[in-house]
Amino acid sequence: MNLAKMAIMKAEPTPTRVREIKEARGLTSAELSRRSGILPPTLSKIELGQRSVTKNSAPRLAEALGVNIADLYADVGAPIVQMEDTEPAPSDDTIGRKIVSIESPRVALPLHVPVYGTAACSSGDGAFLLLSGEVVDRAPLAPGIQHRKEVYGLYIEGDSMEPWKRPGQLVYVDPVRAPSKRDRVVVVIRDDKRGINHAYIKEYVKKTDDHLVVIQYNPPKTIEWSISDVVSCHRILEPEDIF
Repeated sequence: MNLAKMAIMKAEPTPTRVREIKEARGLTSAELSRRSGILPPTLSKIELGQRSVTKNSAPRLAEALGVNIADLYADVGAPIVQMEDTEPAPSDDTIGRKIVSIESPRVALPLHVPVYGTAACSSGDGAFLLLSGEVVDRAPLAPGIQHRKEVYGLYIEGDSMEPWKRPGQLVYVDPVRAPSKRDRVVVVIRDDKRGINHAYIKEYVKKTDDHLVVIQYNPPKTIEWSISDVVSCHRILEPEDIF
């Protein structure tokens, strides 16, 4: 088992008030993001307590969760009141399941795939520290990956891989199968000066004894990283691999 895979297999993060209310409502982070209009990278930081609920985000979160704004600032474990004229909480048999469109049928899929955060589609610093190991959401376990317990998810951040993917979209990542030319990949780069690792999403070109070569789409650019700085390079699954 490689270093990156070992590092992400950690416990669930400490609950925060927003996460507590979200789970009580039977919502996933992706659903809350869509309802509130807050991008998944920002929402995940709020849920993990790495970012405060601000005067701008509070009304959107309160409306999406069906609570008073004051409830967002209450202590974890405080009573959660259902506001009038809001969507009722799902029944017990629907919590932890999400309706996902697969071609024409609508199929309920269990939310078993861990989502570890975001990875940057940018030419600058990566936004997600892949080795932090924080599970920020659960994604649907689609038919093509039902027996692939090692697969994990990430949310896109940045626009350098448009039009292939936009910020906030989810990708599934395979840490086992080696990538081939033209595969999209998540590359984790070591930054020894700051003692952290940055994750990037790019298109795989090749790996030599000395360098890993990738490209980005927007603007078009070829990037070379020294092999000594590469912690891991994981292949991103295509829709045909997942469904």
